[in-house]
Amino acid sequence: MRRLTVATLAAWLTPLCITLAAIAYAGEAPGVSAFATPVVDLTPAPIAAPATTFDALRYRPRRYREPGYRSYRSSAVSQIHAGFLDPTGPSSAGFLLGFRGGQRVDDMVELGLGVDWRNKSGRTTEVLQETTGPGGERIVVSRELSRYSSNLFPVLAYLQVSGPDDMGLVPYAGFAGSYQALFLSAEDSVSGATFDATYTGWGWQAWAGAAVPLSGRSRLVGEIFVNNADLGRDVRDPSTGETFRETVSTNGVGARFGVNWGF
Repeated sequence: MRRLTVATLAAWLTPLCITLAAIAYAGEAPGVSAFATPVVDLTPAPIAAPATTFDALRYRPRRYREPGYRSYRSSAVSQIHAGFLDPTGPSSAGFLLGFRGGQRVDDMVELGLGVDWRNKSGRTTEVLQETTGPGGERIVVSRELSRYSSNLFPVLAYLQVSGPDDMGLVPYAGFAGSYQALFLSAEDSVSGATFDATYTGWGWQAWAGAAVPLSGRSRLVGEIFVNNADLGRDVRDPSTGETFRETVSTNGVGARFGVNWGF
């Protein structure tokens, strides 16, 4: 019976407490009815997006290079040239023809091998008779007294340094160690005596020139060079049995002109 009375009182007092709380809230907040149920707006207020400005965008093209890219067009080069070599002393100049081939280790440095051939020949004649033929043509009767030939072969191992390929006129300079062989032969037609000898030895060459690029991978080249070598051979005197050393100097200056190309 007692438990029922307490429960009944709690049921009656609960609405009364709610009503008193509403009255107190209305007294503190003017304009709000004491019996009005407060409404709470749970909708989130919109958030204003911050003002955003974008600077001007600039794009710079970048060059892509494959791994192992090299600026020069080819790594292997060849050259064929012709010119002359004029030895120091009374000897006359001789015609020269040569070839060089090498590898470019970078844009401006080249290593390779080469060979030149300098040829010089001549003969001595004696005029026996000179007459005038029909039409006033000059007729000469001669006899060959002697003839000779000289062939020099310098074999080169060279280093060459040149300017950048994009220049209109590309300067270059080179140096080579060489092994040279000189073949001399002569014949006296009167006495029948002959002379044949081979002289060999070490020497060097140095040159400087310029190249004019052509279309594609070829260039016109022109250079001035210096050749230096003292070549020799051992000769035995049959009368005394002694051995002598004969030497021939091939020192001189010359010029070479040709075509250089890569592949």
